[in-house]
Amino acid sequence: MIRRNLRILAAFAFVGTTAPLAAQTYTPLKEIPGSALQRRMQSAMEGIGDGGNVDELKWNPLSGELWFKHDGWKTLNLATGTVKPGDGEPPESAAASRSQREGRERRPARGRQFTSAASPDGAWTAISENGNVALQAKMKEGEKEGERIVVTTDGTDDIKYGQASWVYGEELDQTTAMWWSPDSRYLAFYRFDESKVKDFFIVGGWTDTNTRVLSEAYPKPGAPNPTASLMVYDLVARKSVDIDGFSAASGAVAGTEYYLYNILWSPDGSELLFSRTPRRQDVLDVLAANPASGAVRVVVTEKQSTWQENRPLMRFLKDGRRFIWETEKTGFKQYELRNLDGTLLSTITNGSWPVESIVLLDEEAEELWFTAWSGRVAVQQQLHVAALDGSACSRVSTGDFHHGNYRVSPDRAFVVASAQTTQTPPKTVLYARDGKLVATLAEGQVKGFKTHGLTPTELFTCKAADGVTDLYGQISFPPAFDPAKKYPVVVDTYGGPTIRLVTDRFDAGDPRTALGFLLVTVDNRGTPGRGKAFESAAYLQLGQADADDQAAAVTHLAATRPYVDGTRVGITGHSYGGYMTAICLVRRGDVFAAGVAGAPPTDWRNYDTIYTERYMRTPQENPEGYDAGSCVRHAGNLKGKLLLLHGMIDDNVHPNNTMQLANALQALDRPFAMMVFPNSDHGIWSPSVESVKWSFFVDALRPEAPAWGPTASAHAVKATERAAP
Repeated sequence: MIRRNLRILAAFAFVGTTAPLAAQTYTPLKEIPGSALQRRMQSAMEGIGDGGNVDELKWNPLSGELWFKHDGWKTLNLATGTVKPGDGEPPESAAASRSQREGRERRPARGRQFTSAASPDGAWTAISENGNVALQAKMKEGEKEGERIVVTTDGTDDIKYGQASWVYGEELDQTTAMWWSPDSRYLAFYRFDESKVKDFFIVGGWTDTNTRVLSEAYPKPGAPNPTASLMVYDLVARKSVDIDGFSAASGAVAGTEYYLYNILWSPDGSELLFSRTPRRQDVLDVLAANPASGAVRVVVTEKQSTWQENRPLMRFLKDGRRFIWETEKTGFKQYELRNLDGTLLSTITNGSWPVESIVLLDEEAEELWFTAWSGRVAVQQQLHVAALDGSACSRVSTGDFHHGNYRVSPDRAFVVASAQTTQTPPKTVLYARDGKLVATLAEGQVKGFKTHGLTPTELFTCKAADGVTDLYGQISFPPAFDPAKKYPVVVDTYGGPTIRLVTDRFDAGDPRTALGFLLVTVDNRGTPGRGKAFESAAYLQLGQADADDQAAAVTHLAATRPYVDGTRVGITGHSYGGYMTAICLVRRGDVFAAGVAGAPPTDWRNYDTIYTERYMRTPQENPEGYDAGSCVRHAGNLKGKLLLLHGMIDDNVHPNNTMQLANALQALDRPFAMMVFPNSDHGIWSPSVESVKWSFFVDALRPEAPAWGPTASAHAVKATERAAP
C-alpha cells in the first residue's frame, strides 16, 4: 500500500483484495517504488541498437561502386561486395538515392478544414467565412484593394459553403473544402446542410470564474447526418454549377444517403474527381464530373460484404490518364493499373498478403516498387518489384527481417534497406534486384543488454479466441528479469480497426517494466494489416471477438510461461484502447483484474455516425451488436478494479461516455475510480496521467520492484546471445 504524499483522486471507493478502500489515491510517478529504476533503465537503454543506420550514400555506376558514410566515407564494390575506406569524397558523378522520409503535411485543427485556398496562378484566393464563399483577387499595382467576387450569399449556421461538417474532417480526413482546377478557371467547393443534425454541448472553462458552452453538430449512430453536395464556380462565365452526384445517371440508388469526399481534379483539369459511399460504407464509387455541365460518370466501383476502405490509393502516372489503384477485392490489399475512362488495364499484384505502400514508380521501365506484409511472419514488411502490366512480380528483400528505408540504385539493379527484428537492432544491408544479399554496410550493437542486465522485448505468436487464427504480440521484461519469479502483467492495447501496434521492429525494452511489470501488446482480430477477413472479424460486434482475443493472448502466456502471473493482469489504453480496457473489465473479468481506461467510448450509440456505422451499421439495424458491445449495459459484471480517465472538453469521445458508465456503476453500488481533467480534450497531456495510471496498477497488482544489480541475469544473457546479428 502506498502511504506517503497521497492525493485524492475521486470520491469513489474501489475494490481491494480484501476490503474496499474509502477513496482511490495516487502518488507522483517519481515517488512510486521502482521509479528510480525506471529512470535508470531509460538511461541504460540509450544507445542500445545504435550504429546500424547509414544516412548518406551515393551510387557511382561508372566505377561500379557504392559510396556510403559510416564513420567516414567507405566504398563497396557492387560486383564483389568488398568494402574498403573511401579515397576522399565521392566523385561529382555519383548519384544520391532519396530516402523514404517525407515532410509532415500541414493540417488544420482536428475535424476542421482550411478556410482559404489560393489559385495555382496566384491571382485569386478563395475564402470561406460566415458560411459563404468569396473570391479575392490579388491586388495589382496602383490598386487599394483587389476585385472581390461573392460566390454564395445564403450561408447560415446550418447551411455553409466552403466548409465541411466536423465528422467529415474527423472520419473521412477531409481537411479541405475548396479546390481550384489546375488552370485556375474553376473553383469546386462544398455545400453542407447540418440543419437536421443535433448539436452536442460541452461545458468549457471549468477552471475559470464562469463556464461557457461549446457546441458542435455531431451526428450519432442512426440519427440524421449532415448532407453534403458539390458545386463548381466558373471564373470565366461567372456562374456556379451543381455537381450531379445523386442521380440515377451517376449510378446512385434512389433513396440512399451518401457521403461525398476525397475531392480532387484530374491532372489535366478536365474533370472533378470525388468519392461517394452510402451510409453503410460497403460500396465505393469514384466519380468524374464535367465542371461545365455538372454531369457525372463512374470511373471505378469497389464493394465489400463488410465495409469498403474509404480512401484507396489513386496515384496518377505522368500521362494523366492511367493510375495505380488500391483494391481489396481478393481479400488482400493489392494494386491495379486503371484508366480514367473506367478500364481495368492490368492486375499488378496478386499476393496472399496485403501491400502497404509504393516506394518507387518507374514509368520508364514500367515497373512498380512497393512494400507488402509478406515476411515469414505477417508482421514483417518486405520490398517487391512488379511489372505494371502484371506479367511479373518478385520479392527483393529476401532476408528474414522487417525492412524499411529503401534506397534504390539509379539503374534499379540494387537497393539499400534497413533490416531488423524485435530482437535484432537495425542494420543497413544491400540487396541485388534478384534478392541476393550483397553486403551488410552497418550493424547496430547489443552489448548494452549484457552490460546492464536487460532483456530485449520478445515477439510471440498465439492463437486467437477462435483457436485457429494466429495473433502476434510483444512482451517486454523488467531489468534483472528472473524467470523463476512470478510477475504481474499490464497489457497496453488499442485494438481498433484503424491502428496496428505490433510489427517486427527492434525494441530494446520498455522502461515502465522497471516498476515490476511485464508489458504486453497484442494485435487482436479486427486490427488492420492482415487482410480483410482478419480485419473484419469484429464486424457488427465490436468489443466481442477483439476483447476475447486479448483475453486469449493473456491466457496463452499464463499457461506457457511460468513467470507470468495470470491472477495479476491489468490492461490499459486510450480512445479505442480505453474502450478495449473497459469492455475487457466488464466482459472478461475472468482474465483481467484491473484496468485504466482513457477516454473510452463506453457505448457505441454515443460515437459519431461515419466511424461507428462503418463497423456496426446503425443501432436500428444491429441492436444486438450495440447491446453486446456496451460497457454501460454490462456494468454489473465488473469484478476487477477500474480507473476511468477523461478530458472534460473532449469533442471527439464525449465525456458523457465515461459519465454513463460511472452512473451505471454508482447505481449498482459497484466500486470504481475516476479522474477527470478539466482542460483536456481527447488527448490528455496532464503530467499527472502517468502518475495516476501507474500508482493505480502498483496498488492493484502489487508488483515487486526489481532488485537491479550490475550483472545480467541468465535469461538476459541468453536473450542477448539470441539477439546478436
